Amino acid sequence: MRKRISEQNLFPNFNLRQEYIKIEELLSEKLVICKQLIEGIVGFDDVSLTIEDFIEATFLDWNLRGTFTSVREMRMSLGIEKNLMNSKNLTEETVLDFLQYAANCINRVLISDRKYRFYLINKNYPETVFENIEALIAKLGADLNFDEATEEYFVVYANEVSDIVSSQQPDIEFSLSEYLRIDNRHDLKRKAEILCTLYKKLESIDNKFKGSEFNGLKDDVDFLFNNTGIRHWVEDNKLASATFNRMADDELEGWYDNTFKLFLACMVASSYLDVKPEIKAIKHTLRHN
Repeated sequence: MRKRISEQNLFPNFNLRQEYIKIEELLSEKLVICKQLIEGIVGFDDVSLTIEDFIEATFLDWNLRGTFTSVREMRMSLGIEKNLMNSKNLTEETVLDFLQYAANCINRVLISDRKYRFYLINKNYPETVFENIEALIAKLGADLNFDEATEEYFVVYANEVSDIVSSQQPDIEFSLSEYLRIDNRHDLKRKAEILCTLYKKLESIDNKFKGSEFNGLKDDVDFLFNNTGIRHWVEDNKLASATFNRMADDELEGWYDNTFKLFLACMVASSYLDVKPEIKAIKHTLRHN
């Protein structure tokens, strides 16, 4: 039985470079915005703009610009210049950085009718580009989240265990999500700060693990938190100095990520320990009936 078109039309032959180029062209080459009355924009008289042209024209009042003064400066700093399509160093991580930027550009257009008046050659165009962005992000094993406070889209690496723990422990949901943000990739200092916040949660349930079958897991997690440099300066720690303190940053980051994964394992185990007495009671009742 042959596949339907709907089963074949999403990345039929996936090529990262081609998918990147497609969205780059939709963002920075296709003319889709026409001026009707764009107050505050000087130099555009009834012309068509690309989405990125519009971002450039309104860049200085964009809340996400930070200290950047132009689209070009922002893209260069983020490592996603337009010549990325010709780069031999095009990677999934770089494309995710670009897609995060592109999603926020699209969102900027969608919400700009609050201040500027313009019309789209095709009113469905931004939503279509956004759908392509979301599909490619999902293909790369990540999720696109939205921060309502800053009206900012951000990409996080997908982690089903983290999602489960977040639903069970809403007080640490933000920290879990932040650790997985691509913005924190290779930032050991920030990752350590987030892990320290998470460790406070683990300390608060320390007694649950004592004498349980998960006590060894908790001890190993404590070992990593206390010897990798996450919680303490380890220069005077002989064990740490002989191992973690000598590691290259990328290897050490791997151990930070392992610590994060094992923290999640502890939180899942904690949920089991909460219901274990009830399960034991049910089993006891069944055996004696």
